Amino acid sequence: MKYLQLDEQQPAIDLKLAIFDAGAPMTAVLFANHWDEESKGVYASSKLEGGTFALDTEFEQDGKWLLKHIDEYVFHPYTYQYYMDTYPDNEAILERIPKNNEGEYDEAWLDKTPQMWVSDVLIGDNYTVIDI
Repeated sequence: MKYLQLDEQQPAIDLKLAIFDAGAPMTAVLFANHWDEESKGVYASSKLEGGTFALDTEFEQDGKWLLKHIDEYVFHPYTYQYYMDTYPDNEAILERIPKNNEGEYDEAWLDKTPQMWVSDVLIGDNYTVIDI
């Protein structure tokens, strides 16, 4: 299993929140939790509600902080274009679609998923990835 390795806990927490905000609320397979857009929080639910997700907590091991890599989670295979077409009036979703330097939706990413964007861009080569 792949994990991101960081030197301190707070950067691990910050990364977890950035990962979640970038794509997880749109694409994850949800198991008994729901996403509240206003508070940007995940809460327990007695029913399954699609489109929300909770990342595993960061943990310490050998003096480093580990966070499960986004590639280790199971997500719906929906692309950014799917979300644009399906939820054209949902600002919470539309604001998460990658934009280019001109502030327009980045055409190169419309046929890719939020999970791909998080893995390739947000994480990319910016963090140490280890296998456990």
